[in-house]
Amino acid sequence: MKERITFDSRTRQSQTGPVKRQRRPLSNEQKHKLWTNVVFVGLILLCHLLQNTPHMFPTIMGAHCFLLLPLTVCIAMFLHNLPATMLCLFAGVLWDVSAAHLDGFNAIFFLLSSTGVGLLMNYLMRNNLWSANILSALVILLYVTLHWLCFVVLRGVDQGAFTYISYYLPSALYSFAFTPVFYVILRRFMRYIRERYPKSSMARGFAELRYPVLIRKERENDGHFQDPQCHL
Repeated sequence: MKERITFDSRTRQSQTGPVKRQRRPLSNEQKHKLWTNVVFVGLILLCHLLQNTPHMFPTIMGAHCFLLLPLTVCIAMFLHNLPATMLCLFAGVLWDVSAAHLDGFNAIFFLLSSTGVGLLMNYLMRNNLWSANILSALVILLYVTLHWLCFVVLRGVDQGAFTYISYYLPSALYSFAFTPVFYVILRRFMRYIRERYPKSSMARGFAELRYPVLIRKERENDGHFQDPQCHL
């Protein structure tokens, strides 16, 4: 450890002692990243427990609610790109671990769906409730259809068409009903974090140079600046 030499004016003698490194306080951007990570990971874990723990979440006439599907769609809308992909991949891995067949189906699907949602939000769609409903409906319907094809049709399960109509479609509708709930919660949280820990002018300028189309869309939506990567 490095030592520093200090001079005592009263004794006129030099004293040596260890150099104490003071911790720098977290910047607004670091606090933004920290709280965004903590809250989003907490939501994923909570939805995972509610969804995959037996008798933890109510079923309606045999239909199960896949809470992670609308949640990951909304996360991908607000984070975009690599941060959203990593969080959605984490959600898919959790689902695969608790599933009957550990084949990576959920992890791969969440990886691709979050990437697609992020690209659409970056270049084509606006971040609003209508976009969330459309994207969530497409992702959920695609998920239940692929799951039915892979684990029912290809395995030769009897009455496959009846299973799709009686189980998969009601479960898709049940899951879609939570899309507005997740979207409103995440949007209010991101607005609060953005106002509580605003980014520096340099970070804003970098975001405007990197995502000029998305920044213009965000300003047209609510009149406020929003970092397209939401500081994660």
